[in-house]
Formats: sequence, C-alpha cells, structure tokens
Amino acid sequence: MSLSRTPVATDPKRIELRLDADPCFAAAAGGAVRYLSEASGLPEEVCREFQQDTVRACLDAFESRGIRTHVVELCRFEDRLEVVVDSNAGSAAIRLARPVDSRS
Repeated sequence: MSLSRTPVATDPKRIELRLDADPCFAAAAGGAVRYLSEASGLPEEVCREFQQDTVRACLDAFESRGIRTHVVELCRFEDRLEVVVDSNAGSAAIRLARPVDSRS
C-alpha cells in the first residue's frame, strides 16, 4: 500500500457570522467553533473548552456593547484556529485562539 500525500491549500479559511445580541446565537457560534475544532483534530477537552470560551466571549460582548449586531469571525490557519468577536471593534475585539497540529 502506498501512502501518498494529497496537496491541500494552506491559505486561511474564514467564516464571518453576523449575529444579533441573543444568547441562542452565542450558543450557535460556540457550536460552529466546536465543529471546526473537532474537524481540525483537536482533543475532545480542548474542543469543549474552546466552545465554552467562545460562548462566554459572545455573551460578554452582547452584554457590554450597546450594539444590536455583532460580527464573529472564525478563521482556520495552518497552525491555529482563531475566533474574533466584534472584529470590527478594533482593539476592543475579543480574540481567542487554539494551536492546531498542522500535520494532522
């Protein structure tokens, strides 16, 4: 049996969510992060923690900022996953990241 490698793109993948300040949407963003984490091969506990951290970050942004619509970016880079809540808020954005083994 021959194990050949299939070339894949190394460009970052980006998903942008525009969410109203509703806790149900925070949970949905957490679910999306959980899916991306699992698909990237992260351990179960890390996936769960990243999901919980994302929900918490969304809820914090929803409560602390007086805006109705929030932008959440999910980015998959070769070496990491990133979540940016209120990416349009500049330095006030909430940023989360987890390293990913690029060999998986």
